Amino acid sequence: MDTANLTAAWLSFAATAVGLGGLITQASAINDQLDPYHATRTAEYLGIWIQRQPGFPFWRITKPPPEGPVINARMADGFCGVNAVHITRIPIIKPGKAGWSIILAMFNHDRPALMPDPGVHTIDVAEKGARPTSTDSARSLLARSSAASASASWIHLDRKPLKRHQTHACIVISRTTLITMLAATNGRPVFQYSDATGFRAGYASYCGQWYITWPIGQEAIVKFAAHDSIGATEVLPRSFAQRVDKCGQIVSGVVSSPASGFAVGFCGRKNAGVYVLEHAVRGFQGAHSGRHLYNMMGGKAYTVDFLYARAAVDAVVEDTTDLVLELPSKEGIKGAKVRMLVPPREEDVLRQALDCLPWTSLSWSMHRGMRDILTTYGRAVMDTHRPALAALLQRTVAENPDVFRARGWDPEFIRENMGHMAASAILAGAGNSGDSVRVVADIVSAYVGDWDVARLDEVTFWRRPDVKEIKELDAQAVVALTKLFVLEWSQEFDYQLYHHLPINLFFG
Repeated sequence: MDTANLTAAWLSFAATAVGLGGLITQASAINDQLDPYHATRTAEYLGIWIQRQPGFPFWRITKPPPEGPVINARMADGFCGVNAVHITRIPIIKPGKAGWSIILAMFNHDRPALMPDPGVHTIDVAEKGARPTSTDSARSLLARSSAASASASWIHLDRKPLKRHQTHACIVISRTTLITMLAATNGRPVFQYSDATGFRAGYASYCGQWYITWPIGQEAIVKFAAHDSIGATEVLPRSFAQRVDKCGQIVSGVVSSPASGFAVGFCGRKNAGVYVLEHAVRGFQGAHSGRHLYNMMGGKAYTVDFLYARAAVDAVVEDTTDLVLELPSKEGIKGAKVRMLVPPREEDVLRQALDCLPWTSLSWSMHRGMRDILTTYGRAVMDTHRPALAALLQRTVAENPDVFRARGWDPEFIRENMGHMAASAILAGAGNSGDSVRVVADIVSAYVGDWDVARLDEVTFWRRPDVKEIKELDAQAVVALTKLFVLEWSQEFDYQLYHHLPINLFFG
């Protein structure tokens, strides 16, 4: 009897163990059924947005999806209603794994307080991770940390339930928002495939890597990953201002000046051949160039003039007295060139466009037709002044180290590298380094002193009748040539990318 009872007890224990083991092995699947978002409902994935989730009764078996921010960005409205955003390459608050949380930790609605106080030459503990050595420094660190968190909080944004896509908890954005964010972060294509399996593309940017995937029959998803190679070695100021409206104009191929009422759009890159550049008043609405993207971003194409290329015959080049520009061809074949004839009236438009280029701290993701025409037109004058401009930038850094320290630059970098780096960039004639553009632009900003953005946006250098004979560089010349330098270092961007994308995309 004792043996029978003992056997039954052991059999009962074994059955219970097997049952519990089965439940344990199925726990993950059961959890997925009860809460599909349980793996993404964490601070590791949502970052600061874990603190902004609505409460729900503990007795509810099923949980509502977590909520994420509503992100809208376009030229007419800015990024989430803010036109001048302050962008950092290192998130100033700890983001989650979700790409949208990383972007919101890099795009700041206010200037982040991440720079040490002017004149203080100690290591910034907020940036270097050191421990404060006094009560005052601890209070300073706390104040800076609070200000930094506030600048990237975006707490005022509307929130909506996240959408689950594979293993990601996503917000939904429009293709206009995606293109605007790509332009604001100086995105450039690394790869792009469109075939029977769907569409895939990767974009490198100043802030990180963008990936777009749209398999056939499925939803399109966008992912973003911050750089993994930027950290304690960063010597630049942590943030720079970026104007969303100007990014939208440049990527659409439009230069405008509200002060003078000037607005002109540029034609795209052409096949090899001979063309005549012609100015059409209010002609941008009928253009095949960046007109549709400009309208998608909230612009009014019918208010913009247009420079279009009318095909001509080769013989015209031999007899013309007009300026002839040799431009890259659309085919990209070595030796294939576009010869663009520029009559005097159109040359005046090009001069005003160069004078009205918007000021920026970073190179553009830009319309390649506009870049071709303006850089080719201005290159002869730019080449004449490169040595003088390079020397002026070096001299400005050497004579004003405290000014640049106050602007957030690393002291050793100012002493040893900044001036040389700027001069090398100017003399190079072209490149793709956003850091080099930031160095040059900040030196020129310090050189002109109290000039506001409107004054930087429009100068009169190129419209001077003696522009080709100028020997000495004044402030107007320095600003104008710097804006052309930025074009030389800018990235080509496909303004018709929207053709490959659905109206809305998941951002995970």
